[in-house]
Amino acid sequence: MRSLKVLILEPNPFQLMALHQMLNAIGIYNVLTAPTLASALVSLGHRGAVDIAICDPQLKGGDGLALIRHLVAQRQAHGLILLGPVAAGLLADLERSLQGHEPILLGRLHTPVSAVLMRGLLDAYLASRDVPVIA
Repeated sequence: MRSLKVLILEPNPFQLMALHQMLNAIGIYNVLTAPTLASALVSLGHRGAVDIAICDPQLKGGDGLALIRHLVAQRQAHGLILLGPVAAGLLADLERSLQGHEPILLGRLHTPVSAVLMRGLLDAYLASRDVPVIA
């Protein structure tokens, strides 16, 4: 797979590690992991924009939504994958606010995350960007 830079915002250490390992198994090694919004913002500040951000928009304390707003305002991600169940009203609001802007909403994944579904979203992202995939 093409070298993608991915940011994961996930406060649960086990889930964060599982997602990181899943991306590595798919062939993505440039993975920024963040257990908090503050650490995600520091990573983005030091390492720059990412291809894809992965987060739960309904994290306690609003960290997920705050990250998404930051990514939109600062144009620091091209794609977004939502984790976990998302309330219908919130999803509609997110889809409306992201329409025509980056990051583009690639899809939603429920936990535990399926590697097959994750790979499908990543492949769709690469196809939409017309980037060759390295097997």
